[in-house]
Amino acid sequence: MNQPSHQPKAPLLMKEQVAPIPPSKKRKRKAFDYKPRELLLFILLFIPLSVMLIPFLYMVSISIKTDGVVLRTLADILPRNPSFDNYAAVLANGNFARYLGNSLFVSSSIVIGNVFFCTMVGYTFAKMTFPGKNLIFILVLTSFMIPFQVTMIPVFQLMQNIGWIDTYKALIVPTLVTPFGIFLMRQYISGLPDELIYAAKVDGASEFRIVWQIIFPLAKPIVAVLVIMTFLNSWNDFLSPLILTTSPEMRTIPLGLAEFSFLNNTNWGHLMAASVVSLLPVFIIFVFFQKQIISGLVSGAIKT
Repeated sequence: MNQPSHQPKAPLLMKEQVAPIPPSKKRKRKAFDYKPRELLLFILLFIPLSVMLIPFLYMVSISIKTDGVVLRTLADILPRNPSFDNYAAVLANGNFARYLGNSLFVSSSIVIGNVFFCTMVGYTFAKMTFPGKNLIFILVLTSFMIPFQVTMIPVFQLMQNIGWIDTYKALIVPTLVTPFGIFLMRQYISGLPDELIYAAKVDGASEFRIVWQIIFPLAKPIVAVLVIMTFLNSWNDFLSPLILTTSPEMRTIPLGLAEFSFLNNTNWGHLMAASVVSLLPVFIIFVFFQKQIISGLVSGAIKT
């Protein structure tokens, strides 16, 4: 009987191991290595950007000029002998430093109040159920459409009756919570999953803890949008401090800038230097929050 031949089995066919293809290096574009459509788009975007930058360059140029001469042509934008004497004079002005401090305190307080109250109210409208919720939210949206000029006189009379005229309370309390902030937070929180809230309630978390330990960290992008929008509105507000304050010690930056401008005797160098200084806090906030602002705007657009 023939014995089966013990021949070695042929090795199993294995898949060919293909060496990973190294990622191709992106070829750097050379100058003018763009399609005509891209060049046209670049030109169309550059024109409005230049129009917006010219006033800013005009302001900076006058602020570092020593002669205080107003620019007459674009060729005068670059000063021959730049100097920061105007900035030193403005910062040495005790009144301007007071106005700057008032604006920082008032704007920061309003931002903190809006973040705190608008987050809680937005969460209430988005995730809680109570009688008349939709009607109350419609009233909030209605008040959002009413301009401040309509409520200006009632607010002044109310502040006067309770004795808050010419105080920080009159500048801060009426805008501690705004319809815009409530609407913004409500729209974003509505898109967050309810399962997170249910799981937190099962673990025994209170509503307050849910808001600040679960909802708030997830809503940081839209909170950044709320911070920058609220700060801008408060920082640039001219009308409220004008009607709610009477003493120079309570004035803010917009009113302080008006002091540098007179009908026939305006020191343009000091005025422009003060304007540049007043822009620095807004610029700093945008630099720190720009990623969150873009993320919040994009996510908000997708959710709504």
